[in-house]
Amino acid sequence: MNRQDQSLKVAFLVGGDTSSTRRSIEAVCRLPGIQPVAILRDTATVPFKRRWKNLLRNYRINGWKYPFVRMLDAIRTVTEDAIENAIVSRSEVLAVLRKAFPDRCYSLSDLEKKYGMKVHAVGNLNSAHAAKVLADCGADLGIVLGTRILKPGTFSVPRLGSINLHKGKVPEYRGMPPGFWELYDGAPSAGVTVHFVDAGLDTGDIVATGALPIVPMETPDSLSEKLNQEGERVLADAVASIRDGAVTAQPQTKGSFKARTKPTLAEMAAIRRKVPHWKQPGALSRIFRNVYLLALYYAGVYFLVRKYHQLRGGSRAAIYLHHRVNDYSKDVLTVDTETFAAQLLAISKHYPFSSTDQIVDAVRHKKPLAPTTVAIHFDDCYRDILTNGAPILKTLGVPACAFINSGFIDTTRTFAHDQAKYPFTYEMLRSPEVQEWSRLGFEIGAHTVNHVDLGKYTGDEARTEIVVCGKALQSLVDRPIDLFSFPFGGVKNITAPNRQIIAESGYQALFSAHGGFVGPKTGPYDIPRLGCSYESTALYCLLEIEGLALYQLVAKLRPNRPRQVR
Repeated sequence: MNRQDQSLKVAFLVGGDTSSTRRSIEAVCRLPGIQPVAILRDTATVPFKRRWKNLLRNYRINGWKYPFVRMLDAIRTVTEDAIENAIVSRSEVLAVLRKAFPDRCYSLSDLEKKYGMKVHAVGNLNSAHAAKVLADCGADLGIVLGTRILKPGTFSVPRLGSINLHKGKVPEYRGMPPGFWELYDGAPSAGVTVHFVDAGLDTGDIVATGALPIVPMETPDSLSEKLNQEGERVLADAVASIRDGAVTAQPQTKGSFKARTKPTLAEMAAIRRKVPHWKQPGALSRIFRNVYLLALYYAGVYFLVRKYHQLRGGSRAAIYLHHRVNDYSKDVLTVDTETFAAQLLAISKHYPFSSTDQIVDAVRHKKPLAPTTVAIHFDDCYRDILTNGAPILKTLGVPACAFINSGFIDTTRTFAHDQAKYPFTYEMLRSPEVQEWSRLGFEIGAHTVNHVDLGKYTGDEARTEIVVCGKALQSLVDRPIDLFSFPFGGVKNITAPNRQIIAESGYQALFSAHGGFVGPKTGPYDIPRLGCSYESTALYCLLEIEGLALYQLVAKLRPNRPRQVR
């Protein structure tokens, strides 16, 4: 039905306050001609009797291991929650993020304020109360996102009925979880479907679809995130079509396709064999790590060692090396925005931050650094350090330095390590963005032209990579570039001849990436840095700064095996 003279009123029926749900809601709310009137959130708890029946059913399916797996998962969750709130609260982190990104929504309440719609906690979405709330808001269309199977008494209340965003191709991949079964089956692609809700499970007539290829190095996590992103786009297109009266819903293909369900333990083990690059630490190792961190902190070991370093005096600094800042690529080179904000908040409560120039000046002239001074670095040429990292840094007043590969600026090139390991494509910095980074007061250093391993390059080839990068960056930002960091940065990647070229080329400092701290004996052409990722919680960072991370204690027992960040 084409109603150009008035807005389409939509109500959202959701199961939880998650990032993917909020992003899907915003994708619809940003459309012209759409009036969001309500969010109905299912807040009902599962009764004990049903939980017990589910436990028994899963025991029959999975065997004796299942109760122990559930117990370990529960312990891991409790310890991870304790770590998350040990140093900085989530409310503190969200306050920073809301200031840094005023246009982003971090809760359903944020959406309520931004778009002027009411959030209703309705208990069970299939209740008479939920149906009444939905009727009272006068929605033309219901939009179902990640909640329980709805009954006709709820989904048929809006004038046009309700549509569901399903992150799978139907009818082959009805059910859940998103992306898992496509990888399990070895499918070449995965899809999303927006369909009208009917009495079946993901069986309604199709409004819109989308598809994406499954690339090498894909994992269930990465594919799920890509389906989230594709789902936002397809949902917005579907709602726009309904708004314009341009929808001809297509019945699903008939077939004997069973709805997919939660994988069994055996199926989880099977997909790990099929996708060996999907690195997930075991529950026991994660629990051990969590308990270790919590014990050192709450037993006072952290505070004793910190006081020892303060009383001992002497120059001491820790430089944290990051690469990417985004909320979709969970790997050792990426830190998400929430973790990044938590890291900086925690460090700022206990240590002073410093510019890189100040640390270099102290190292070159043997000036003392307060124990322990901290600096923030980024390597490579990722655009998200500006779009996601810089606003957080500016909000907290933290200086930072980006070491950039000049040959990747203004290109769609992909780093070799990304092609080999990660299933995402990352945007590179553009010239105006490099200039904006500098204009914001952040420092810039060179990182070779093409991100080459200087442990393998010699002579004129190495000199070109080293010198041309610095000159290109200096021309771009109109300021001297006298800082350099080695790509890969391990001991074997740093050779004496290339270190000499760097010194002769006018660089005042060279940064490595094999771990360690800046101290009185640190030379200007091998300044160590610590790696950082989404796994580096605020608590972990504080312990690592004092040399209390487990790998650091192990390294003291094996001093001839330095740790390479990358």
